Amino acid sequence: MRTFKLAPRLALALLLAVAALAVRAEDAPKPPAIISVPTLTQEAAEQIVAAAKAKAAATDSPIYKGQKTKMHVYVLGREGTLLAGTQAVGAWPGSADIAMRKARTSWFFKLPTRTIGQLSRTDQEAKAPLYGIEHSNGGLISFPGGLPIFDAAGALCGAIGVSGDTVDCDELVAQAGVDKAKELGAAAIAQVPSLSSYGASLVLHAALKKCATTESDVYKGQKVKMHIYVLGAEGTVLAAGQQDDAWPGSADIAQRKARTSWCFKLPTGTIGSLSRLDQEAKAPLYGIEHSNTGLITFPGGLPIFDAEGRFVGSVGVSGDSVGKDHEVAQAGVDGLKPQP
Repeated sequence: MRTFKLAPRLALALLLAVAALAVRAEDAPKPPAIISVPTLTQEAAEQIVAAAKAKAAATDSPIYKGQKTKMHVYVLGREGTLLAGTQAVGAWPGSADIAMRKARTSWFFKLPTRTIGQLSRTDQEAKAPLYGIEHSNGGLISFPGGLPIFDAAGALCGAIGVSGDTVDCDELVAQAGVDKAKELGAAAIAQVPSLSSYGASLVLHAALKKCATTESDVYKGQKVKMHIYVLGAEGTVLAAGQQDDAWPGSADIAQRKARTSWCFKLPTGTIGSLSRLDQEAKAPLYGIEHSNTGLITFPGGLPIFDAEGRFVGSVGVSGDSVGKDHEVAQAGVDGLKPQP
């Protein structure tokens, strides 16, 4: 086997180059841990609903002959939650669910529901790469009537869903709402803070670092074995990790802890103390665990706030005693704070 030796000068030059690159990487500006994302204001959402309602009241119904359409209208903000809504007297009760699902479908994928339907129809072979997508995200609606709402820069700030008549009428009414948002322009938009992907990675790294030095209450003589999930302001996972041999069942628990804290901007332990029936004076929220597709209300989930006290995301940890889960989650939250 042949070996090669570098000349001393060349070796020195390579070492200096590597050192220079390391210094340059260290000095490179870090991406922001907190970013701003646009959302509709509540006032704008109400005006959008009013515009859609007016359009529905002026649109002849192909179904109710000689009458106008009878619609359900829902408008969501950037977090995917309801900002404003309405329904016409006599509208089909079943259309309430459809309108909300249309709005959420457009919010989920930043596309009109008509477009998603074209991409999922198996009878259109050239346009069906997303067939079966309707079964994801708790159930989607992929026929027309849902539209995303964007700001002037093309960033998503909300969505509208309409149902109650033919799909073309639904979409026509939804478009009236979108047009109103465009008319309002910048006045329709507010900025909300959120963890960035980089900020979420800081939280995850700090939590994993804490795991490496934390003695387990379960695995005697070993360190904790955790699942960790970090969510942003939209409630979606920005960063996640797990340690070798962590309980598989803790993955679901950690994510639900993060989502529980996201839902209510409170530690999961606090929510638990408000829902425990064995603590009568502290149980006004008993049964809350059954809401929002199932919550986790024991410690290990924490909301994350920026330096100004604004909510930006959450972290959920599971894999050991709830005390250890909380310790690791707190380390993750602290990892976002400026280091001395």
